[in-house]
Amino acid sequence: MEGEIRGINYTIKVVNGFKLPSFEENNKLIVGDMVLSADVKLGTLGDIVSGLLVPPVEYDENFKDLIEYYKIRVTIEQAYEFMQRYGKLANYFKIPIEFIPLSKMSDLKDVYSCIYNEVINKVGLKGLRDDYEAYIKNIGSIDNGNINLNFNTLTIGANKIMGNIGKNVILGFLTLYSNTNVNTGKSCEPIELIKNPYSVISIPEGIIFKSCSDYDGYIKKILGKDYRCKRPGILSSSQICENDEMKIVIKEYIYGTLKWFMAGAVSASIFPFKETPLSRLVNEYKSLLDLRKIINTPKILSLCSEKYEYKMVREFLDGEVVLKSKNPYAWYNMGKSLALIHNHNRTLGDPNPGNFVMIDNDNMALIDAEQVSNYTHKKAAWDLAVFFAYARTFQANPRLVKETLKSYVESRPKEEWKKVLSYIKGPHLTALMTPLPNLLAELRLALKDLDNN
Repeated sequence: MEGEIRGINYTIKVVNGFKLPSFEENNKLIVGDMVLSADVKLGTLGDIVSGLLVPPVEYDENFKDLIEYYKIRVTIEQAYEFMQRYGKLANYFKIPIEFIPLSKMSDLKDVYSCIYNEVINKVGLKGLRDDYEAYIKNIGSIDNGNINLNFNTLTIGANKIMGNIGKNVILGFLTLYSNTNVNTGKSCEPIELIKNPYSVISIPEGIIFKSCSDYDGYIKKILGKDYRCKRPGILSSSQICENDEMKIVIKEYIYGTLKWFMAGAVSASIFPFKETPLSRLVNEYKSLLDLRKIINTPKILSLCSEKYEYKMVREFLDGEVVLKSKNPYAWYNMGKSLALIHNHNRTLGDPNPGNFVMIDNDNMALIDAEQVSNYTHKKAAWDLAVFFAYARTFQANPRLVKETLKSYVESRPKEEWKKVLSYIKGPHLTALMTPLPNLLAELRLALKDLDNN
């Protein structure tokens, strides 16, 4: 199969056989058809040849099926990679069609930055959008220029791509030996859209980064180059970064957190905790926005999610942490806030009084929402037990803790409270709090005193 494929500023001359790729003058690449086919179907050369098919191209008719296959492959692979990064948040974001080719260009920017820069300058985002619109049906649908991912369709498509790779494995072995490096003879600084294709994605709040390694430059833009960071405690998953005028919080979601492994092991029957970094990031992002309708939550500044790093940058809410407070009103206000959350059919899973902050001497804020879940009376009982265990383990004054319980009971509908109380008195919490029998007895006694009053 011989012929030409013509890009905006380059030409691929295809010859018969296994000729390895080489660039000549005027951005003309010569390659054998078997080598091109292997790279298109398998990426055997790391897409260093087929990467020139990412932008809009003109071609001889005999290349049509090969080029369409490649654009379908790119569409599925890039969408699937994004779905893997952000899971259920993927359709929470607005993903324009042009993100697909831009994200592939970003992967190949070290090879073709000069060519891609010129392509984008000439065809623009509209040209990329028009070129890939026909292939979105392989991953979902289009709504006002944005992609609605269909997870089932996308997964099926990804499996088919992997199946085709298996069928063509022999072809792949014929070119694997080459370790070819294509050299265009030029080196350019990639434009911003290629360096950070995630910049075209809109999210409900904040911005999104492809790589968490970009965060240092991002924080410097906010706080200046002399910012400093510290962790509130040894086991804290967050860092507070600041300059002389402002603070922000960087929260990290990591694997192997003993806290959630232990919590999940003992609470599965009542409160199934989210343990993976991605599930906690996704849940907290959605929950911070959702709960803001009823309680103050920190504004989200940015997100990043990759294979081993998951982070969220958000505003620092300055105020009095309830766990450290000696003010009865702060504890009373926390109980009202927890009841309000339960009354709106949500539970926290981790209602640590260290996660509640009094701001403006009156308003309550919630600064951690990793484990927010739909309400059940059983989960509400768990929330109260966990709150009590945290507070008393960290030696909070029993009188202050009782203020929280009192305001919580007063703020719940009577029939709802009775159902929660039945779980606190029942066998479920007894089994879960076996390591802390004294605390469970103390909690039940405190609630009994409230009932008597």
